[in-house]
This record gives sequence, structure tokens and C-alpha cells, in this order.
Amino acid sequence: MFTWRRITLCAVLVTLLLAICLVGSCQPAGDGQAAPGVRLDTEADRALDELSQDIDLLYTVNRLDLQPAQVQPLLALIVQVDQEKAKLEPQRQAALAQLIPLLREKRALLIQDKDVAEDLEAKIQAAQAKVEEAGQGIANANAKYVPDLKKVLTTAQVSIITGADEARSQADELLQWIRELPAAEYTDEAKANAEQLQAAEVNLPAAAIMKVFDEARKMSAADYAKNKDGLITKLAPLYMPMDEAADDALLQFFSAPRLGVVLKERAG
Repeated sequence: MFTWRRITLCAVLVTLLLAICLVGSCQPAGDGQAAPGVRLDTEADRALDELSQDIDLLYTVNRLDLQPAQVQPLLALIVQVDQEKAKLEPQRQAALAQLIPLLREKRALLIQDKDVAEDLEAKIQAAQAKVEEAGQGIANANAKYVPDLKKVLTTAQVSIITGADEARSQADELLQWIRELPAAEYTDEAKANAEQLQAAEVNLPAAAIMKVFDEARKMSAADYAKNKDGLITKLAPLYMPMDEAADDALLQFFSAPRLGVVLKERAG
């Protein structure tokens, strides 16, 4: 059974963060072959890292079509976000300084195929909690800039950054799939997907989703072409990021280390 699952923004953010972290670990060696696990910290590596970040950012920046009047306010907010992080970063670094030796100790034990003592695991968990707490503190401190960012950006620009602009296309794809299902599979597949997709937070229970599915199935190709926008509008909220996730995405984007550089060059 095939099930369309809601793609949450948090999952997207985790993927993006992992991608950013992995950029530095996939650097080319001088002969094109680097030893596994070895990261060469050369000028070329740093240049590649910056270029990769810039290119990723520019895909979004170019889609935003920022107006000249928006650039300077955004650059000012980026500076404030960076300053907020700089004030709290020492706390996170101190937590990391506690965690890393503990992880090294655990690694050494595992290398020797020895058991890891419970007290060491407890210390690691406590240190990890401090790292997470420090990171959350930075996020909480920066959250106050979200309203200011939204004042500078248009609704369409916010939608691009948060991924909300993809909601309609995802709903469109779902409806097209529903219409193309063989009759023998429709009832079970549609019901399973409606139950999977139902979301109380947007007042769309499974029964309401099934009603939209049934409407889409009954329409002729011509009628569907005329009315599909209305059906898409009914289902699009299922794919919209929740407010907190959208705000996190906005802050994540404007916390990117290279964004200020990219905006200045793009504006120039």
C-alpha cells in the first residue's frame, strides 16, 4: 500500500542542517583520493565550502526577488542575529568542551571492545543535554527577530523561505495520484491516505479529506481542470508548516554564515 505522508518542515530542516555539516567532510584531496574520515583543512577546502554555501543560498535568494529597499533592513537584522549568537556561543562551546572528552573516552573503550560504564553514559547524556540547552538558548534569543523579519519580507517571500509555497504543489500531486488510482485500489488507498494525512490543527479530519478525494474522482477531465484549484486549496493546509516550524526555518535561513556576504554582492 502506497501512503502519501506529510513532509514536515522539521524533517526538511534536519536534512538541510546535515547537508551543510557534511559539505566540509567531502572535500577533494590533491590526488582526488582522500583517506576515509580525513578532512583536509586547506585554503582550497575552505573555498569549496564557502562556494557550496553561497550557491545553495543563491538558489533561494534569487527566488525571493528582494527589492533594494529590503536589503539594508535585512542586513541589519542579520547583524543583530549574529551578535545574539556570539553572546551565547561561549556557553555552547563550554558544553561541547565537556562532551567531547567523554565521547573520546567512550570511543577508546569501544575501540578495545570494552563495555561502557553506566556512569560514563550518564555523564555523556548530561553533557549532551547541556549542548542542546545552549543551542536552544540561542534559538530562543533569536526568536524575537522573527516579527521584524516578517515586516521586511512579503508574504510570498516568507512562504519561499519556510517551504509553505510547496504546499499547493504537493496537494496537486496528491489529487492527481488519487484520480489515477485504479478503481479496485481506490477505496483502500484513499482511506489509508486520508487517515494518515488528517490533521486536527487545521480542522481536516479523515472524513473531510475523503470528501475531497471523492469529488476529484467523480469529475471529468474538463470539470477537474476548472475546479482543481478549489480542491487544492482545501488540501494545501495539510502540507503547510506549523507556525513554530516556519519561524525556525526563517531564523535558520537568516542565521546562515554566508548570507550577509551573498546579499551584499547580489544587491551590488
